[in-house]
Amino acid sequence: MQKQVDLFGFDTVGLSFNEQQEVRAVTRKPSVTVVIDRKALWSSNTYGFGGIRELGDDEDVASATATSDTKADNMTIERLEKKLGLAPVIKDGQWVRDELGFTYRRVGSKFKGERKLGEQGSMLRSLNKQMVLTSARSALEPLFNDPCCWVILASMGVLAARLNMMSPEEDPYACLTAFLEVMAQHDFIDNQRSGDTIRSLTRRENERQRRISNKEAKRAKEEAKTKAKNEAIERLMDDYENDGLDGDFGSDYDY
Repeated sequence: MQKQVDLFGFDTVGLSFNEQQEVRAVTRKPSVTVVIDRKALWSSNTYGFGGIRELGDDEDVASATATSDTKADNMTIERLEKKLGLAPVIKDGQWVRDELGFTYRRVGSKFKGERKLGEQGSMLRSLNKQMVLTSARSALEPLFNDPCCWVILASMGVLAARLNMMSPEEDPYACLTAFLEVMAQHDFIDNQRSGDTIRSLTRRENERQRRISNKEAKRAKEEAKTKAKNEAIERLMDDYENDGLDGDFGSDYDY
């Protein structure tokens, strides 16, 4: 390959454009997907160990979590984070704290409403935060079989993190509404919920369909039995008529 020269004929320093592209193609890292097992990570009370891994292109994200309960809990918290406008602070493949000590960064728009959270250090801000957390906890406890289950504790931690990062002009009760939209709905795949879940609703619907099918099968069986009986009677009557027994009893006898 010819050397690159400038307008005066001197060699230029560094690699040519094509050579730079070749180097980038060799050193470029393959694309990866970061998957966080929040339940494993937070249960160990540490950040950056045990709960985060990178998946290659040939790995399935759905198989990153082993059990259905773990998958349901992680999906719930991940959905809550997106609803509240939070994204984990990831650096070098680890979940870390930023310069201000936050483990999340804010994404999306702010919560707007008629009420304001209040300035930093003010009593209004402190009271609003406590009121929102108390209201959230009171609303969640009746919805779960265990009021101290992991998903409740973790979701309250996420809500508290969002309130700590909230701007003074944001409405904390609009944030509470968004929180309950995720945590109070009944389309969950786990069985930690009291009341109806996807699993219980599906089981109930399957049971209803099974009863309907059994009833229809029983009705069809009875109809087939009745039809077979009627056909047998008709055959007997036909045989009776064909044998000349319908009115010729006295034809071969003299009275």
